[in-house]
Amino acid sequence: MTEDQLNSMPHTTTGTGKRESIRPRTTRKESFKERLFKVERIVVPTDYSGNADKALLMAAGIARQFDAQLLVVHAFHMPFTDEHMPPDMLKNLLEAQRLQAETEIKHYAEKHGVDLEHIRVEFRAIMGFASEAIIDLAHKYQADLIVLGTQGANSLEDRLFGTVTWNIIKQSDIPVIALPDVQEQIAVKNIMIPFEGTEQDYEIISYLLGFAEKVGASVHAVHFMQDTNTYNKSLIEKLQTGFRRQIESERLQLHFLAEKNVTEGIKKFAARNDIDMIGMVTHNHGLFSTIFHMSVTRNIALYSQIPLLAYNCDKL
Repeated sequence: MTEDQLNSMPHTTTGTGKRESIRPRTTRKESFKERLFKVERIVVPTDYSGNADKALLMAAGIARQFDAQLLVVHAFHMPFTDEHMPPDMLKNLLEAQRLQAETEIKHYAEKHGVDLEHIRVEFRAIMGFASEAIIDLAHKYQADLIVLGTQGANSLEDRLFGTVTWNIIKQSDIPVIALPDVQEQIAVKNIMIPFEGTEQDYEIISYLLGFAEKVGASVHAVHFMQDTNTYNKSLIEKLQTGFRRQIESERLQLHFLAEKNVTEGIKKFAARNDIDMIGMVTHNHGLFSTIFHMSVTRNIALYSQIPLLAYNCDKL
């Protein structure tokens, strides 16, 4: 089957600001469908850059849609101190700087239009801004989502060690939305996610549909056929039938495309179909050599001009 024939096949649409104590989570084991993209707490780190402004506004919008709590985080650096400064004086200095930083975060949020009257918002200042510190704070806050901006990997240091954004995506078992610096529009209408064609895809895509339902978006699940010699029409129909049995959603569209280079295939499909968010999974079995290879996710996270939603399917 030629690439043109594959690409021309019709896709399948299956149809029919006060601090509060953290509420305890339920200990009952929830079914997968019960926890489809459940968002109760969102962490949004900020460095006050223009891109961080967009991440803050997106996080606030998601908080409204999901009736979720929002934690806005900013890092402050260790103040210059004299080595002979008494420990109590140093402790008081650090506490004063933390309180000042948290006041500045609140003013920053108000300035950028975060509705503090109708969104439950907390503000937290921490020393350092390493990915480990953000993830640790997100776990302590029992966050369901991290939203942050990315500047891309431009410097030598970034290329060698990775950006904070990428390290958070790579290490986090909490879903992460990363906004590129060039992104101007925050509205999400078309979400793309590549899939391999296994039973696990049903959960991966159903999870993403939970988010799409809330924000009013469509999900385009794309299967890239890297070796067209092993694929035929009957196999494609089998995959389509499986999705129809497992998932009922008018928002889901399936696409089957011939493309050897998955990263380029993602970019091409996104450009042709007005995609404004790309979903990628990060997990550690089976697919590291194909479409879910971490290098593909990294390239999308750091070099794509489209927001990324990354989540670890092993932790869903």
